[in-house]
Amino acid sequence: MGDKLKSLLIYAMTAAVSFFFGLFILDQVILPQLTGAGRESEVPVLVGKSRDEAAAICQGATLGFEVHGETFSSTVPAGHVLDQDPEQGLVVKQGRSVYVILSKGREMVGVPHVVGLTSRQATILIENSFLVVDSVLAAADASMARGRILAVQPPPGTSLPKGSLVTLTVSEGARKVRVPSLIDKTVDEARAILRDAGLSLGEISFRFNRYLPAGRIIDQQPLERTPVELSVAVDVVVSSSSQ
Repeated sequence: MGDKLKSLLIYAMTAAVSFFFGLFILDQVILPQLTGAGRESEVPVLVGKSRDEAAAICQGATLGFEVHGETFSSTVPAGHVLDQDPEQGLVVKQGRSVYVILSKGREMVGVPHVVGLTSRQATILIENSFLVVDSVLAAADASMARGRILAVQPPPGTSLPKGSLVTLTVSEGARKVRVPSLIDKTVDEARAILRDAGLSLGEISFRFNRYLPAGRIIDQQPLERTPVELSVAVDVVVSSSSQ
């Protein structure tokens, strides 16, 4: 009876050891070979790749691929990978997913309407639109008050990448010229000189002058080199032969 019991115990222990050894072999050898579990892959470089290219690279490395969001970028084109997790070069188990953030490209903003505003007001609006005033030019224009914005380039409403440069042109008011000297000129000579300067001849009066011969201009208003707007009329006094 004792020998029989002892044989049964030995048989049971042998069966148990064989069972657990079989489970170990199944878990560590057979199943990993069938499912790929336990194998590892190095995470590839996905940043800068297009979505389709990155997905194909992950598939080739036996890794998953998931997009976890999109955001604007001034450096990475739209539809390309901006960031990834895990980072490139890490060794992970095959089948693990790599999570990526895709770029939406550069954020676009519109050039605001600033014509007619002061330079300061225009600059504030442009900076609040996330654009940068690159330069301020000046131009004469009779239709726009001095110091007001005459033009903006690119034109208002143009869609630009955030941070782009904008050029302003400020009105100097009506264009001005300096009155030329008409002293000692004849009326006909004065009229031609004024016409070439963009001015016109105004009232003509006469006064005796002992130093200049009759028919010569002895005085003018406005005086020589006075800044005036275009088309202003210049009055002259002409020397007469008698007092």
